[in-house]
Amino acid sequence: MTIERFIQLWTHRYHKYTHIATAHLKGRQARAHFQGVKRGLKKGQELIAIIRTEHFGDIVAAEPISRYVRQQHPDAHIVWFAKPGFAELVSHNPNVDEVFREICVTERRVLLEGKVFDKVFELQFRNNNHCPKCQVFTENPVALERDINVFNYFDYGNLLEVFAQTGGLIPPKTAFPADDQPRLYLQPSHQAKVDGLDLPGKYIVMHCRSNYEPKDWPADRWNQLVHWLAEKYDYQLVEIGLESNLNVKTPAYRNLCGQLSILETAEVIRRASFFIGLDSGPSHLGNATGTFGIILMGALNNFLNYNPYSGKYGRQENALLVRKAGLPCAQLPFEFVQEQVRSVLEKSADNARTVLS
Repeated sequence: MTIERFIQLWTHRYHKYTHIATAHLKGRQARAHFQGVKRGLKKGQELIAIIRTEHFGDIVAAEPISRYVRQQHPDAHIVWFAKPGFAELVSHNPNVDEVFREICVTERRVLLEGKVFDKVFELQFRNNNHCPKCQVFTENPVALERDINVFNYFDYGNLLEVFAQTGGLIPPKTAFPADDQPRLYLQPSHQAKVDGLDLPGKYIVMHCRSNYEPKDWPADRWNQLVHWLAEKYDYQLVEIGLESNLNVKTPAYRNLCGQLSILETAEVIRRASFFIGLDSGPSHLGNATGTFGIILMGALNNFLNYNPYSGKYGRQENALLVRKAGLPCAQLPFEFVQEQVRSVLEKSADNARTVLS
């Protein structure tokens, strides 16, 4: 073994075992905290955990569960487990009493081993229960019993229905029994931030790059679409997301990628005339904020014709799911997408003319 390899090995081990030790410590501290919370509850008042730690589109899709659990347990102290980067999505939810900002599954395992919670609704399965630093997976017993996993989960319904089933809240392969429209709880600070962006009164917001390549549409076709929209219509075009891969030269386009928090992005989407994007987190923000969505989708892995959305996007009352049977999103022809977008925008223009007349 070379000295460089020796240093690399022990540096890796140092970081790994330091992380594990920190996770165990924080897990015990969290256990002590919630034991204190429980001692402060009234007699008969339950302490309930809802676990949906990632990704942000999934947390938005799962929001109706917070209302459903609150309805079923009106007096409970409800704690939502989320990774720190996604905590803002639930921190203002009036149906959630507390957010537990989980750093890894080892921390959660140590916490839950204390049996401090009266009920635990785990809304995820093995692939979301993994810490790469600890190199640890944890299993969801309900998901195991019902055989719900990353290879078949869309066979059980939309994301909300899948999460409710993995949490044991509803029977297998059943519809969600309550209001299934996701909501967001935007605050004045989010509105103030977007006020400061000086956005036009009439714009289309676009999300052109997901965190999972099989869901993406090629950048050159997005470039075509942006230039066509800029030439054909009088909307400004605002791109949101983490990072843009477009090469756009038109004054009608503005890039806000990487400049906003999740809920600030939601406020930008809420004010838009339309949302055009992919099956990814921002499309769930569009569903929750009520902005009409044009969603580019396709066959995904072994799911040939899936629908991740509940509420108005899921029923296509406030969205158009753009896809061709059997084709992945990357293979959707530009002309096909162009025609689908045109149909929505021109129908909107016709409706506006009818109202004015």
